[in-house]
Amino acid sequence: MRALLLLLLLPMIGACSGTEGPLLVQAGSPDESAPDAGDVPSGGPVEVGMTLQYQLVGALDEGAEAELFVIDLFERSGEEIARLHARGRVVLAYVAAGSHEPWRPDADAFPAATLGNPLPAYPDERWLDVRDPTVRQLQRARMELARDKGFDGLVLTGLDAYGRDSGHALSADDQLDYNLWLAAQAHALALSVGLASAWAQAEALAPEYDFAIHIDCLAENRCAELEPYRRAGRPVFDLETAGTPEDVCAQAASLGLPVTLKRASFDAWLHTCP
Repeated sequence: MRALLLLLLLPMIGACSGTEGPLLVQAGSPDESAPDAGDVPSGGPVEVGMTLQYQLVGALDEGAEAELFVIDLFERSGEEIARLHARGRVVLAYVAAGSHEPWRPDADAFPAATLGNPLPAYPDERWLDVRDPTVRQLQRARMELARDKGFDGLVLTGLDAYGRDSGHALSADDQLDYNLWLAAQAHALALSVGLASAWAQAEALAPEYDFAIHIDCLAENRCAELEPYRRAGRPVFDLETAGTPEDVCAQAASLGLPVTLKRASFDAWLHTCP
């Protein structure tokens, strides 16, 4: 079914952007290094109280003392995921679902008209028009790639363009429709799915998303944004990129919040609050 969908989509991609079809197929194709899906052990669901490793760059530290790993969808292989599973880890794929990253293998498949303004914190990235059907098909292909590699779930970022200077005339309803669509697509592929953005829509999204990961909520005094997920019984996590372990962990303990200290580059180093 996936192959048929991609074949049907290729003419539309060419008409919209002039991009050759193989880029789209590449984004959704199974990882050649991964075992057959039936042979890949699952790491299980994301659960309350898990310790978190969030590593997006550098050589993967497979021995990190954490139960839950967030690693890059494209950069990591099925073999690495299988080894983490063999250690009893749950493994999630990081996916920028609301922004265009020009270095990704499927980057040229996004129509030019869907690329908006740069993100202030990441000027190489541009906001996506999440209403566009091609954007949605490409994100579905990414989810299929995550499933085929053996990931247990997804961490989706960049899902608050409607409240930014995105360059697209997005409404809150447009954004909510897309964010709910993403959750439904992930669950249809038997993937858990969590958010690392879209806090203004947390009340509406918490029933549909399995967990949430905040970044620097202690430093920015924004940890209350996780409350809709906590009330729904969802696991929540925070990553702090500044402060001493003693101070950060004391604040985390006062809130009953699982916190991992990381460098802002999100390399292998971590310190987990007890």
